[in-house]
Amino acid sequence: MYNTLVYYVLILFSCFLVYNTKNPTYMKLILFVVVYYILFFMVEILDIFGGIRLWSQQERTSNCYDWFNHYLKKDYGIVNGKSVYDYSENIFLNDYTIKGEESLNNKYNLIFNDLNLSKGKTLLDCGCGVGTWLSFCKERGVNVIGLTLSKEQQKVNKKKGLTVYVQDYRVLDKRFINKFDAISLLGSAEHITISSGYFNNEKKAYKNYNNLFKVLKQYLKPNGKILMTVLIKCNTESIISKPYGALQCYLLDRHYGGYYSTPKNISNAITNNGFTIDSINDHTKDYHWISVVEPDHFGHWWIRWKENILDKINYIFIGLLTDPFLLHHWLYYGMDTWMWQLGGYQKTPLTDEQVNGSIANLKYFSISN
Repeated sequence: MYNTLVYYVLILFSCFLVYNTKNPTYMKLILFVVVYYILFFMVEILDIFGGIRLWSQQERTSNCYDWFNHYLKKDYGIVNGKSVYDYSENIFLNDYTIKGEESLNNKYNLIFNDLNLSKGKTLLDCGCGVGTWLSFCKERGVNVIGLTLSKEQQKVNKKKGLTVYVQDYRVLDKRFINKFDAISLLGSAEHITISSGYFNNEKKAYKNYNNLFKVLKQYLKPNGKILMTVLIKCNTESIISKPYGALQCYLLDRHYGGYYSTPKNISNAITNNGFTIDSINDHTKDYHWISVVEPDHFGHWWIRWKENILDKINYIFIGLLTDPFLLHHWLYYGMDTWMWQLGGYQKTPLTDEQVNGSIANLKYFSISN
């Protein structure tokens, strides 16, 4: 509710500045919108460049996934009663003719084996989404716990019979100390850094990753494993120097809440906490391709307005009343921002050259205690 309170302060102050002007009502409404956005972007400039943070990044991330839950298709990830995708990539093993279910199983089997999971072992999934990966592991006898920032996602997981808590996994929970054989962070770690204060973001990113792995070190049993999939930044300086690229980067940040760091920065935070990095592999092509072959994947989809339309309309009004970044969610959707960062939407797999030239790459960090 912190962002909502700041939002209300900006609205009330805008009303105060406009109310006593000697203008017709319609002109006052126009002036109100103009004044509000002038104030809003003043706050944004202080935040992004000055490091004076008035917004809650955690709340932005929570609102983002709550928004997804209302505008992605019902039973997200399920096609003909089977799980075929989730809130991240599938693995195609360079065979881009295979279907969603097989490619999702490729990913989960790869991660399951990398984490040395088996019946009776314990798994903590940090940023669990709607629980597709947790369900996969639970069906194989693994004792699973998930963490999310989204109350909407917790409701979905509860219906699946999964144990999921709404909490920030960057904060130490003493209940979890030395409890887990394996920890997964599948596409959630890019949310841990607050992009406030442009010129100090990398220093903050290192500090945040360092603190994160300090927490995870306490959760993990001896000889335990961590698998982290995370988007890292590439070619950002040349891209954000152009107005369109800068706008897309801004929308991505404000829609999701978070920051993409560098492999070097992340690697240093991992090894400085006594972990060993077993491998770092690139799966950018896989992340791009799942949004092409599965039209309801969150990376590139058309909203099904006929599906529970009253809920969708109602959530627009809820957003207008509570979320100062509602416009950013819709611009992100309309400008296809997710696919833009991975090289843009195309009906063929990305080439190596396109991967190297994109603003973001997906990396798999396999980590041992």
